[in-house]
Amino acid sequence: MFDSGFKICYYMCNILNIVLNLRDKRREKMALKSKRNIVILTMGILTAAGYVIYAASGTAPKVGDLKAWAVVMLAALGIAVGVQIVTQIIFHVAVSIRITVKEGDMDGKAAERIIKSELREDERDKKISLKASHIGYSCVGIGFIAALVALAFGAAALTALHILLGSGFAAAFVDGATSIFLYEKGGTKNE
Repeated sequence: MFDSGFKICYYMCNILNIVLNLRDKRREKMALKSKRNIVILTMGILTAAGYVIYAASGTAPKVGDLKAWAVVMLAALGIAVGVQIVTQIIFHVAVSIRITVKEGDMDGKAAERIIKSELREDERDKKISLKASHIGYSCVGIGFIAALVALAFGAAALTALHILLGSGFAAAFVDGATSIFLYEKGGTKNE
């Protein structure tokens, strides 16, 4: 159990190191918000993959036991939220350490000022967030319709639940990917 926890932390630190060193060809460095979204996306994909691996394993509940599956799905959502919170905390600590070392500022005031200035939300950020949310939530709508269609064609209720859960994970992925694209492209077309 602890061994797998250390492996997860090790891989998470490697992902953070890769993301913090990303460079964009057009600019000197990638936006901090884009890097944060990449880390969040990566951890979301790993969380979704963990759920799929569990669901496909022999330890998962039986197909007809919807109550047990509901508990598993709720636990998966809780774990996903917890992983995102821990990821945000670790990301901000890693960025602070990196800025402190780079700036040579031992009291951390410069790192705090730089992070606050880069993560401050302005009108452009609000537009990007709104556009990404609209595109992401369309995945949830499509997933809901797909679940209803699957039920109408005689699919098991568990299949519909998995379609709904999958559309939620897909919505989060599309939301994050759209945000990264819009930040790195330079904004929205209707500015």
